[in-house]
Amino acid sequence: MTTQTATQKNPSFVLSSPNNVTYEDRPIPTLASPYDVLVQPKWTGICGSDVHYWVHGRIGHFVVESPMVLGHESAGIVHSVGEKVTTLKVGDRVAMEPGVPCRRCVRCKEGRYNLCPEMRFAATPPYDGTLARFYALPEDLCYNTAFASSFYS
Repeated sequence: MTTQTATQKNPSFVLSSPNNVTYEDRPIPTLASPYDVLVQPKWTGICGSDVHYWVHGRIGHFVVESPMVLGHESAGIVHSVGEKVTTLKVGDRVAMEPGVPCRRCVRCKEGRYNLCPEMRFAATPPYDGTLARFYALPEDLCYNTAFASSFYS
């Protein structure tokens, strides 16, 4: 495993092949939409799927064919926001939805976005996961934990 240096901008925990993980400096994600936010993940649970990819390099027909950042059960702090973001601000603590649906298919429009055939799920080949310094997501797929904290106070 390589070590991190102070010059890295987006150190990421990368699976290259079964049983071969390294820290690599990856590009900082750009905001693809004015409704996106850039989050600094601070907490990530290691899921059974992360371990399965690490040990076996695949889950069913999802095969790690090129290096992939692991992690998808995450929460973090909003680092920057797109110009049309209205519900989050820099510094907000958020829980991060691990999948980004197409929002246009029948399943998405029924409110069953978890069944979207075009789902882009973090740390599922070919999509990178959240074990990185920065991760970009649509605003509405980040859940402000201040609301939850005030609800249970």
